[in-house]
Amino acid sequence: MKGQSQTQHLSRFLSIFIAFLVAVLFSDAVLAQKSMPTFARKTMELYDEFPEPQPGDWQYEQREPKQSYAQYLRTKPITLTKQRKYLYLQTIGELTPGQERIIEKTREYLAIFYGMPTRDLPPLEKSILPRGARRIAPGMLNQEQFNVMYLIEKVMLPRVPKDAAVYLVFTATDLWPGNDWNFCFGYATYRMRVGVWSIARNGNADDEEEFTTVLRRTLRLATHETGHMFSIPHCTFYRCNMNGSNSLDEADTQPLEFCPQCLSKLSYATKFKFKKRWTALEKFYRENGLEEEADFVQECLDAQE
Repeated sequence: MKGQSQTQHLSRFLSIFIAFLVAVLFSDAVLAQKSMPTFARKTMELYDEFPEPQPGDWQYEQREPKQSYAQYLRTKPITLTKQRKYLYLQTIGELTPGQERIIEKTREYLAIFYGMPTRDLPPLEKSILPRGARRIAPGMLNQEQFNVMYLIEKVMLPRVPKDAAVYLVFTATDLWPGNDWNFCFGYATYRMRVGVWSIARNGNADDEEEFTTVLRRTLRLATHETGHMFSIPHCTFYRCNMNGSNSLDEADTQPLEFCPQCLSKLSYATKFKFKKRWTALEKFYRENGLEEEADFVQECLDAQE
């Protein structure tokens, strides 16, 4: 009888445990959609699904997992607060007139995209990095690179303004993160509120025929890295700004807008007003020759009706 009682207890425990696991898995699947803000859910049909990764793609090599909106909330992400509410921008090194135009437009775009005020910090000279934190890129004549980790740890972290939600540095100098990497487009921390990116590989900003392409690439990179600073990881739900990329060709296939999952996360982090945001984005896109992007955000607005 004693053995039978123990068996019954074990059987009951296993039944309860299995039911619990099923409930957790089901709730995550449901919350992935149901907990998203209504405005984001209404746009789901507008997005293409994340494609099957091919050799050389970021996801093919990294195999990063999906993170739903519900899972994001459980991470206690970085958000705007009354004490930390500004997006600070700073440049390091020399910029050409065309690159300065790109940076100015990117500054305007970031304020619209994230729905938060921006502030400028005085430019930094590249001499602030010691020679050990600079190098010539392997196999590239006269292509100087800054060490990202030194820049973040030794230059940026000691300078983070107390009221900064985000502290960003732009540079026209190429970047490399150390170790065995040849370069990186940018780098952002998930918790320390700092990020840096380079426009060195985005094209010639002083060539009017290339300007719009350079601008689009810079807007995508800037908003992508800033997304990480609000604790948003790479996305594998849809074609999305927050997709990872290994190359410029791969990055060029990715849209400027966040997908419904990532928009939900961003909405939680910055409390932007979606109609005001999309209306301002459409205006910005039209004024800067980004017609495809303008049409898309208009579709997002139309989906709300």
